Amino acid sequence: MGKDKKPQSELLLAAEALEAELDRAEVMSRSVRRIRLDSEQNLTRAAEALKQLLALPERLGECLKLLSVAMANLQARQQAALEPLATFAQELRARQDLFARHMLAFADLGRAGGELGATLGTAEDRDVALAEAGSRLQDIADRARALAEAARADDFPELAEQADVLKQRMTAVRKRLPPRGSA
Repeated sequence: MGKDKKPQSELLLAAEALEAELDRAEVMSRSVRRIRLDSEQNLTRAAEALKQLLALPERLGECLKLLSVAMANLQARQQAALEPLATFAQELRARQDLFARHMLAFADLGRAGGELGATLGTAEDRDVALAEAGSRLQDIADRARALAEAARADDFPELAEQADVLKQRMTAVRKRLPPRGSA
């Protein structure tokens, strides 16, 4: 069984018609020039061939018009294919900007956690440091929760999950801190 052929495009059909007319013109031009002009029959044949050749520019013009229409239709198809991409590009850029803002907030949370760890590691007064750590851990957990909610609302589920995990870790660490005054 043969495969179904894709129908030829309007552009290809117009170009083939133009090519066929040009081929016909070249063949007729060569053949008319070969006619010996030495008899009434040959003179009549040459005159008839010349008459046909003189009609060729009109046929070529029609083929060129068809080709021009096909090119315009092709350009319209191209435009129709590309216009939605401009809208998509704008949407992509807006989503990238929004994601970048969320990632900056997530990075800020990471920095806050790192600073808290460094503070606890170098604290001279452990009781004061632990008391301050509880409120800072709660602040980080609250900001992580807010980021998770914002990321979820903006349809960034992976980032929402990561922020939620960070919130849970900060909450767990805060709960493991010794109560104030018992350290």
